[in-house]
Amino acid sequence: MDRKRLLSLYRNMLIARGVDRIEQELTSRGEAFFHLSGAGHEGTAVLANHLTEADWLHCHYRDRALLVARGLSPRTFFDTLLCNEFSPGSGRRMSAFFNDPELHILSMVTPTGNNALQAVGAAAAIKQPEDTPIVYCGVGDGTTQQGEWLEAVGEAVRSQLPVLFMVQDNKWAISTTTQGKTFYSLPNGQQATEFFGLPIHYIDGTDVVSADQQVGAIVAQMRRTSEPALVVFQVERLTSHTNADDQTVYRNVDDIEEATLNGDPILIAKQHLLGLGLTESELSIMETQVNDQLAAAEQEALEAGKPLPSMDAGIQHPVELTHPSKEKPGSADLPQLNMKDAIREVLKNHLLDDASVTLYGEDIEDPKGDVFGVTKGLSTRFPGRVMNSPLSESTIVGAAIGRAMVGQRPVAFIQFADFMPTAYNQIVNELATIHWRTDGQTSVPVVVMIACGGYRPGLGPYHAQTHESVMAHCPGVDVVMPSTAHDAAGLLNAAFESNRPTVFFYPKTLLNDSERTTSENVQEQFVPLGVARKTRSGRDITFVSWGNTVAVCEKTADALEKVGIESEIIDLRSLTPWDQQIVLSSAEKTARMIVVHEDNHTCGLGSEIVATVAEHAKVPVAVRRVTRPDTFIPCNFENQVDVLPGFKRTLTVAAELLDLDLDWKEAPAKEAGVEFIQAIGSGPADESVEVVEILIEPGETLECGDRVASVEATKSVFDITSPVDGAVSEILCNVGDTVRVGAPMVKLTTDASIRPKPITQEPHGTPLLTRRKSNNTIILSRPVTERRAFEVGLSNIQFNEGSRLITNEFLLGKTTDMTSEDIIRRTGIRQRYWVDQNEDAISMAVGSCQRVLEQEGLLIDDIDLLICSTTSPMSMTPSMACRILNGLSAGKETMIQAFDISAACSGYLYALQSGYDFLQSTPHGRVLITTAEVLSPLLDLDDFDTSILFGDAATATVLYGENHLDRATAKLHRPDLSAKGEDGTTLSVPLRNSGFIQMKGRRVFQEAVRCMMSSLNRVCTREELQVEDLDLVVPHQANQRIMDAIQHRISPQVFSNIAQHGNTSSSTIPLCLSEILPAAQQDQTIGLCAFGGGFTFGAGIIKTL
Repeated sequence: MDRKRLLSLYRNMLIARGVDRIEQELTSRGEAFFHLSGAGHEGTAVLANHLTEADWLHCHYRDRALLVARGLSPRTFFDTLLCNEFSPGSGRRMSAFFNDPELHILSMVTPTGNNALQAVGAAAAIKQPEDTPIVYCGVGDGTTQQGEWLEAVGEAVRSQLPVLFMVQDNKWAISTTTQGKTFYSLPNGQQATEFFGLPIHYIDGTDVVSADQQVGAIVAQMRRTSEPALVVFQVERLTSHTNADDQTVYRNVDDIEEATLNGDPILIAKQHLLGLGLTESELSIMETQVNDQLAAAEQEALEAGKPLPSMDAGIQHPVELTHPSKEKPGSADLPQLNMKDAIREVLKNHLLDDASVTLYGEDIEDPKGDVFGVTKGLSTRFPGRVMNSPLSESTIVGAAIGRAMVGQRPVAFIQFADFMPTAYNQIVNELATIHWRTDGQTSVPVVVMIACGGYRPGLGPYHAQTHESVMAHCPGVDVVMPSTAHDAAGLLNAAFESNRPTVFFYPKTLLNDSERTTSENVQEQFVPLGVARKTRSGRDITFVSWGNTVAVCEKTADALEKVGIESEIIDLRSLTPWDQQIVLSSAEKTARMIVVHEDNHTCGLGSEIVATVAEHAKVPVAVRRVTRPDTFIPCNFENQVDVLPGFKRTLTVAAELLDLDLDWKEAPAKEAGVEFIQAIGSGPADESVEVVEILIEPGETLECGDRVASVEATKSVFDITSPVDGAVSEILCNVGDTVRVGAPMVKLTTDASIRPKPITQEPHGTPLLTRRKSNNTIILSRPVTERRAFEVGLSNIQFNEGSRLITNEFLLGKTTDMTSEDIIRRTGIRQRYWVDQNEDAISMAVGSCQRVLEQEGLLIDDIDLLICSTTSPMSMTPSMACRILNGLSAGKETMIQAFDISAACSGYLYALQSGYDFLQSTPHGRVLITTAEVLSPLLDLDDFDTSILFGDAATATVLYGENHLDRATAKLHRPDLSAKGEDGTTLSVPLRNSGFIQMKGRRVFQEAVRCMMSSLNRVCTREELQVEDLDLVVPHQANQRIMDAIQHRISPQVFSNIAQHGNTSSSTIPLCLSEILPAAQQDQTIGLCAFGGGFTFGAGIIKTL
């Protein structure tokens, strides 16, 4: 090593040692609380001379000099020590652990050895002949006994990956001596020469000059071969383990002094420099410069501020990933795929679209293509990117994390959820924490695919669990479990898009389900994270479930439906995050909720759901859980059926909650002398088998064990044999048929004694439900005083107008008899908006409703009643309200009350009164009011006096019951309404395509002014007010002359915005309020009044909050 290079190395070592000194001082002064020294390990800095920018480092916590040499600043050490706002992890990491993606320093681990598997994954990702990069993995001698480290070396050898495993041997694992107790330091005092076939290179780490040459040769060899290397770097630990340790308790004083005198790499390097001609004075100047640099960095770090706490461990979900409106369903018109095929197609599409996507797991390569066939064909099409792993879940997940840290998009397969705990360390300590602990500098978008669940014969305690509650308890990881092929495809697409770690549980019994299929266009399908799926709407009881147990709830709901019970079923599908809003909304609606899940009872996710409803529901809700008891899943299927949540147990709990009597009618006994040979599967994912060959004829005599048919299942082709001696009475299937597992294939007549067959599905008989007659008579006392009305609140308003701006000039055309100013003088209108050919009343109303729901933070399922006021319905049946509800439901079943109001321009006030009255009986409810007015197609442009008046607009308002009044902008008093009949000769709006709007303006003017004034006075009198007490009056914007006439009669200001919008019928008042309410001051009293065809009229009062 030349003088210049040694001097640079010496400076880096001095900086590292100086950092240690200052950190110890800060800790001793109580300004910091944890310090871990690298003194004695500074020699690893020699490695920096042989690394390139393309190399990655996964360092040991004593690699401080190497980190300095790589480019990590002294200030970073002090920021991390003090946990200030500029520390790499924003105060989240202890002082010895760093990361810097720009320097290719991977996020250092605290559980020692965890970095080894990640280093292996990183090496697999970057292994390429062009740049010949390597990955450095530093560990201590004690760590070499960790299983993660041993697995990593084995995988690096197995796959020939360029990882430099450097064991920094200081002979101590805190207080435990390691000499004679490691794979290389043997009990007989000898040193091993190789490990897993790797030569062991022993290097004196106290002498950087000799070490430099040896390290350089090893790295050069690795670049030539792209193979791993193993170095034991022999050093001394010159200090206690940490500031919380005192090594004199367990370490001989003479040993400490010997290490200090003869094992300090800085002192030895200094002697080399002096031998190369540098003077003590020159080196002293360097030391002074280093100390000055460190002192300045220390001061800057001390002056830095504190970080803010993080309340979310993961990447924030953008609205595009979580908004219900973003869901993209499949199509029933296209060929269908089951869950297994849908998952495979999604994986294939991402492998095609993104070269960084890889798949890694046990048995996933062809010809096996996964034990359930999920990846079949993918390794053939994408060789080298769909790879079999060793039989090690820790390696699968740890290597995937490493791949992700250097930029790949790995998918890790765990064959059964029961084996997930063997990877728990890498998932919980690493995968979940990396984004959080690096303050977002490093993301690990690993998708961990896990087959899970029971409900099939042949499964037992290590092939039937789900473990979702364990994963859901872990911050920083999204957890999903689909029950349909669409949800599997949509959630997997969302996982790839999220850039977050995702644990994707898929029930193996649903993989081949032929009922819950989706269309083949899976690349277009998307399920927002944290958004549940309502599979059925109802008003009597709510079931919340996911995975296998959704089918249990559906079967239970079918039984309840026969006695008139409406069930609402919510399939969470996304477990972290989970859809609290839809669950709360449903539970509040039905007041009864049952959570059904496969995981065991205590601390299951059902506990969280029930607790959330108990904490946040606005009404009392009776809740129950149907779960697996706190036991394990037996292989005996009858016992398994009893242990897992099933139809019988779920229905029993539901009947109890619904006050129903339940009896069971047992299935009829089997016919004597008759035996059926049933279809069986080859594995737990088999829903059905295909008949390949029938080996018998009708009338043929069979003996027990004779071959009956050959069938093909997901895993293999196999024979079905006769269980008894007998004669073939009837063959119930044909070659090529698909037969459901458990269905009869052959009918035999037999004299043999027939043993009961093991069951393959839950036996339960037929439920007999009846409504219970109550003997309890509740006597209610007569109220002494009238009950006060529940208060009702009103939200800010959202609206849509037609996209065509129609000016007066446009309507006038080439007419010279009238000007725009003439129209303004007659009507007050300067412009109005009409729809174009792509717009209609429904689309505008749906858009307005979507915006108001988003504004209020609500879902359509949070609404209890939808009212549509319209003068221009697009159909009579379905009603506009139901068509708008359909648009808001996005194809999903949403069950709420919905109806239209046809009260012309007074329709908004009529809707307000209907909503108000509804909320008197439902104070916890919410009402969505929409006005949908598209009048321009009904205008006769030759009838100039009428056509200049009308515009097209839709609005949306939410009314809140008293329990939600804190969400409101204004308080609504009950409107006062009335009407008087008219035959339509004064004002009429025809049905579509049956004429034009007709109006006699003078008669309308007179009636409108009179009726609106009388209504306004009436409502004020009822509320013990005078009209003069109002701060503002908002009349229906029919014509400015009508509003001017009202203004002449009252002192409060009359609001007008007709100039910009024209007359939009029942939309005019909410359009006014959309401008008024956001700017209104508190406690303003605003009068509303309207008049419309029919004649209808009325008034109301709102008071701003």
